Amino acid sequence: MNNQPRNTNDLILYRERIGLTQRQVSRLLGHRSTGPLSKFEQGHRLPNIPTALKLAIIYRVPVDFLYSILYSKLREQVRAFEQKISKPTPSLKPHSRRHHAYS
Repeated sequence: MNNQPRNTNDLILYRERIGLTQRQVSRLLGHRSTGPLSKFEQGHRLPNIPTALKLAIIYRVPVDFLYSILYSKLREQVRAFEQKISKPTPSLKPHSRRHHAYS
């Protein structure tokens, strides 16, 4: 099993900046232990959306500040895809319609 962090983040930075312990933040998140928060901070897990929003509220910063590297990667991917899909497609030449007289 690979123990390398996959989700680099700034959770520890913001937690320490605001002066809270893992236990305090875990309680604010409604967790009984510090295990989930530790896994988030070490980059081994990503929080679900409600938990990510709670972390942003606790640390008083937008979620993208907490996961700035992931945010930048995702933004680049989305912008590249936007460029790809927004390229003008060759337009079809309108064909002339002939009016047929029906007897």
